[in-house]
Amino acid sequence: MTIGVESVERPEAVFGGLDSDRHASVVELDGTCGLSRERIGGKAWSVDHMRGLGLPVPPAFVLTTEAWAEFGANGGVIGAEIWAGVREGIAALERGTGRRFGSAQRPLLVSVRSGAAVSMPGMMDTVLNLGMTDAVERALTDETGNPVYASDTRRRFSTQYREIVLGDANGIVPEDPWEQLRGAVTAVFRSWDSARAKTYRRTQGVSDTLGTAVTVQAMVFGNLDAHSGTGVLFSRNPNTGERPVFGEWLVGGQGEDVVSGRTTPRPLDDLAAALPEVHRELLAAAALLERDGRDIQDIEFTVESGRLWLLQSRPAKRSARAAVRAAVGMVDEGLIDANEALRRVSADQLRTVLRPASGDDTGLTPLAHGESACPGLATGVVVTDPDEAETRSAAGEYVILARPTTSPDDLHGMIAAQAIVTELGGATSHAALVSRELGRPCVVGCGPGVVEALVGRLVTVDGGAGTVWPGQVVGKAVEGAVLEDVDRLAQWARVDSADLPEHLADRDRIESPATAEHSDAEVVRSATALDTNAHNVIQAKPEVSELAILRLIGIKGRVQPNAVATSLDIAEAEADSRSSDFVMRGLCAGTPVGVRLTPHGREQLTQLLEHERADVDRSVIAAAYDEFCEFNAELKEVITAWQMKDPSTVNDHSDNAYDTAILARLTTLHHRVAPLVERIGTIAPRLTPYTDRLNRAVERMNGGDHSWVARPIMDSYHTVWFELHEDLIGLCGLSRADEAAAGRAH
Repeated sequence: MTIGVESVERPEAVFGGLDSDRHASVVELDGTCGLSRERIGGKAWSVDHMRGLGLPVPPAFVLTTEAWAEFGANGGVIGAEIWAGVREGIAALERGTGRRFGSAQRPLLVSVRSGAAVSMPGMMDTVLNLGMTDAVERALTDETGNPVYASDTRRRFSTQYREIVLGDANGIVPEDPWEQLRGAVTAVFRSWDSARAKTYRRTQGVSDTLGTAVTVQAMVFGNLDAHSGTGVLFSRNPNTGERPVFGEWLVGGQGEDVVSGRTTPRPLDDLAAALPEVHRELLAAAALLERDGRDIQDIEFTVESGRLWLLQSRPAKRSARAAVRAAVGMVDEGLIDANEALRRVSADQLRTVLRPASGDDTGLTPLAHGESACPGLATGVVVTDPDEAETRSAAGEYVILARPTTSPDDLHGMIAAQAIVTELGGATSHAALVSRELGRPCVVGCGPGVVEALVGRLVTVDGGAGTVWPGQVVGKAVEGAVLEDVDRLAQWARVDSADLPEHLADRDRIESPATAEHSDAEVVRSATALDTNAHNVIQAKPEVSELAILRLIGIKGRVQPNAVATSLDIAEAEADSRSSDFVMRGLCAGTPVGVRLTPHGREQLTQLLEHERADVDRSVIAAAYDEFCEFNAELKEVITAWQMKDPSTVNDHSDNAYDTAILARLTTLHHRVAPLVERIGTIAPRLTPYTDRLNRAVERMNGGDHSWVARPIMDSYHTVWFELHEDLIGLCGLSRADEAAAGRAH
């Protein structure tokens, strides 16, 4: 019995009384929409594109990113014109399905989904089964003769609406379906600015100005009967990049059941055995979508009473190994050319695949075994709380995050962890998708009790083998097949294999997301601002401002006047006098180890920093900060190598050749970053002293005093770098907690 979509008619494409697609706020997705991903988001673009290819997709319409912008400009309220367009969109769905929204006969239920131009899996909100009321539940029971299905659908809707829209598990869900719809659209628009979405965008370099569209689509029901279900299919294995297809299937479920990881689905072979014709149709659709998109496809689908419906197709998140293998394989198949293959592989992905691989021949007894979600090896102490993972990682510990399952609210802990382990979920769960995006080894579906058994233990997560080993495990040598693929890429890049990671890193720096987000006009404005600031620099040493001293005290926590004098290049008597003045004014308090800020001093510092930010070109400093962060990742590697020869061996500095090599790396890095630090001083003059401070540290350490590399209590290179990082975070209007969650401030 079909409850969802039965037939499709084609009404007018643009709703809401608007006369042109150029300014459309609500548009039908009938296969001829023609608007860009930036306008309608990846979800809606996929729906429209698949309908244009003739694939089975439930009818839908979209509120565009223009609607999102108008929603924000209107104080978080859906305007009358947009709402009129929504009503027309629902009328189009009614015509396309032969059902009526909110009706007691043949009722129409809809999903309300977010959709940004850039895929942000699980970061924003969705409401399914919307339009459910007492009368609708009775109508579905009468129509299907299945009260269990009707009540299950009602339960799913009520739970999700209370969580997403009301934010109250005991909230009262409106009986009016139109009120439900307005609330859901509002909630999805607002989810663009949720903490987890902001964290994800910072981590992935996605602009906050893109906004989200909202797709409203007729529901089809994987929970209808024994011949119904939901699943996710990858056109190639997202862990390995190899054919054949890879997917999971859950009988009697809806899409959120699979993606959330709350249940562990079955292999796709189960669908082939139960519904072979549906399985064949699904594989044919996957092949068509991969050929059309020329990339690995991540396809969400629902089967309703033996009928296949496709809900979304998008380029798949993939492991580093899959990125390399698929890029090379698709060249061989004629889907892409060699230049495109090189563009699809990043320097970080290449470095990852060249690290030691799985340790599945250790001879040890594994502590847990599950499904491989992202390959790689990582060792650390198991923690179960994302906040604890973040805190301990920030303190320099290697931690493994183990959870029954993960949700978008766990993102900060996943970023901080070296690897991720879950009790539930499969290779298409939230944990799996995000771990591949982050490049974290991940094992999912290890079974109940695993979290409790692992917590507090030192373990090695072997994402490739799907195993958690006790203690630290050393991986096997890189497989020959991986080296062959890397050699192919190196040949196309016309470099030696050993030089390929650096070749790609140079390219990635040139084509960084921060640069890509700016239009040509913005780049011109930024360059002009830099040139103008450079000509306005005062060559004579300016008086050190109150802000400069308070900021230094705030960053260091507690500081003696002589340290202030050294860092800011002023006389010690002046530093002592200024510190005493701050104490008299209540801005600082004296302690045995130096002055510290008082609450009043922190308030004063906050106000001064706000004034400074107002005088700085935000786009220019943001671009400089993004460039700095690329160097920052390299510095962390160098400092780690200075402190540890390997994860288990502290550098005791007895090996002069080893130390000399590390110092040479640090000196080379300094010469490369020095022009950027000088340019930062032209953007924000208060930061000009950082050039001299870093130069002094390099001079002292190369003069034989190696304490100037990373000693915390002096102006060592690492200390000064840390303080510059802190200042850049503040000038960009961010906080260290924000950046730690984004993986950029550890």
